Amino acid sequence: MPKNRLWASFLQVSTLTVDSTNSIGNDHSGDSVDADSIRLISGIECGPISRQLSDRPTFIPLRCSDLRSKLSDIFQISPSDQPQYGQLCDHLQAIFHVEHLALLLQVEEIYAQLDPDSELIDLQSVDEKQRRALTGSLIDRMGEILFSAHYKRLTAEELQRIVTTGAQWGMCLDVDFELFDRLEIFIRGYRTVSMVRRRWRNLFRQEHFRLPEYQRLILLFRIKTPQTGKAKPRGDQSFDANRVYLKAFKNIPETDVEILLPGSRVRLTHFDKARILFPTISGVIITFYKLFRSAVVLTVAFTVNAVVGWAIFIGVVVGYVVKSVLSYFRTKSNYQYALTKSLFVKNLDNNLSVIYRILHEAEEQEVSEAILAYTLLWKHPELALANATGARLDELAEKFLMEVSHVEVDFEVHDALAKLARLQIVACDPHGNWQAVGLKNALNSLDIAWRRLLESKIGTVSQDVSEQKIWDAE
Repeated sequence: MPKNRLWASFLQVSTLTVDSTNSIGNDHSGDSVDADSIRLISGIECGPISRQLSDRPTFIPLRCSDLRSKLSDIFQISPSDQPQYGQLCDHLQAIFHVEHLALLLQVEEIYAQLDPDSELIDLQSVDEKQRRALTGSLIDRMGEILFSAHYKRLTAEELQRIVTTGAQWGMCLDVDFELFDRLEIFIRGYRTVSMVRRRWRNLFRQEHFRLPEYQRLILLFRIKTPQTGKAKPRGDQSFDANRVYLKAFKNIPETDVEILLPGSRVRLTHFDKARILFPTISGVIITFYKLFRSAVVLTVAFTVNAVVGWAIFIGVVVGYVVKSVLSYFRTKSNYQYALTKSLFVKNLDNNLSVIYRILHEAEEQEVSEAILAYTLLWKHPELALANATGARLDELAEKFLMEVSHVEVDFEVHDALAKLARLQIVACDPHGNWQAVGLKNALNSLDIAWRRLLESKIGTVSQDVSEQKIWDAE
């Protein structure tokens, strides 16, 4: 289970200064990437997230308010403790909200000159090298946020496997990876869905099969800048090479991921081509035979009728060719319509709104993990007395989530305990047993953490304000 969420990035807010000497590599992998080394989908690289998707998601599928209510009901928190417990939960939410707001300001500052939807005028010019540095910084920060929201980055090998699988099971597409300067795909939620298909080898009878589906998918890309004297890569020319595009989707089958990529073109299957060409060729041959025989007879008999016969023959042949071409484009249009309809329903957010969404999800997850871990340490009969090890807390938290949500969740116990220990509302003895601080002392610790947080974000708090309590713990 992951133990590190890079909290240092949440506790520092400063104006971004672009250093032209910075590389655009991903800090997680430790490798730098220069302009000449970007190939195909090299932007998708191994991050701190596991390379394999776990059968158990780490995402808690509950609203924080519902989780609080359920914890209060199950552990029968007394009426005398309810006000202070509610304050503790509110204070945790406020602290994490300010920390994520600070991170939002950082990401907004980075994305300001990369946002394709911005209507503001850039007073500072940014050259290509600086823009690449901004793109690298944005991807690094987005990786941290998405990691907190329990997303996983797809590797180059995984993406290539997905594209290959899509060609075998779904619509055939040509994907031009040379179009991208950077390409990142993040996924969350991995499940299998039932689908139906018909194949000629099975005499077009219905076949039921199951395919994996991603419940959430984030797409981040930047189009490659066309070089002077070289042909432009194939793709939608409406994309600006100076901007970074963000897309959020829901319920995307693994076989349809390539549909989301710009520059993807529908490629008809061999069956579709045969369905168009076979009747056309057979019709032309039969018509050619009949008309040629008639034209030969007419040529011998009557000169005028011969001219008319040959004209009819040529017209029919041209008509079949036109019909074949129109049928080809109509089939492609039907495929394209299916793509457009699917994307319209499954698209969640674009560009800056994607950042707002995932930051909210990350904040909600952080708060839920902290509240669940503290409440179990404080109220669970087994943990409140003894044997409150991290492993036992992890086991009980997962059991609780299974009973409440009916979803098998892989609870990130180390990350939850690290957050609570940072706020000094839990303590660990030399034997590795954890204990929750009492409500009153916990509120005092959160009050201190809140004042320090404000000082780090908005400067030194005035003496009058710092001498009084921000929250009344009584």
